[in-house]
Amino acid sequence: HFPACPKPKPQYWTLSSESESDLIPVSLSKRGGSMSKAKAKRTRKENHRTASSAQQSAIPSLRPAQDIMNRIRHDESLQMSDHVVGYEDRHVGIMWKGVEEWLDTIEEEDFIPMHRIKYFKRRSDDHIVWDREKRIDEIFGSGVTGRAGSNDPP
Repeated sequence: HFPACPKPKPQYWTLSSESESDLIPVSLSKRGGSMSKAKAKRTRKENHRTASSAQQSAIPSLRPAQDIMNRIRHDESLQMSDHVVGYEDRHVGIMWKGVEEWLDTIEEEDFIPMHRIKYFKRRSDDHIVWDREKRIDEIFGSGVTGRAGSNDPP
């Protein structure tokens, strides 16, 4: 019969730097002492949040398709009849529809959700003025085409 071994104390982990791959036992960290699981989890979340917000700040924000649609519809300097919407049809691929034909109400049979919009294009010269994937926005100047005062109309 062997003598009973004491139960090992649970080890909680903490971040030694900003990366989650650098987890070390709390007993070896600078803090020392013990940390509850909940507090360790909060610390990991906070470190992850600050790291991801730093990454997102490098990506320029793009005005949503709804803003582009409203601007084309209501800005007299932009001709609504000269713009088409490129949207992704789940079965066919990219389809094009005039801005004046676009329906915003959910009750309509031909309703297409805004998140399916991929492009806005000028008919007169076939120039794409808004591209979700490439983050191009020549209507407001947001995204990678950003300029000073991009939230203001030109």
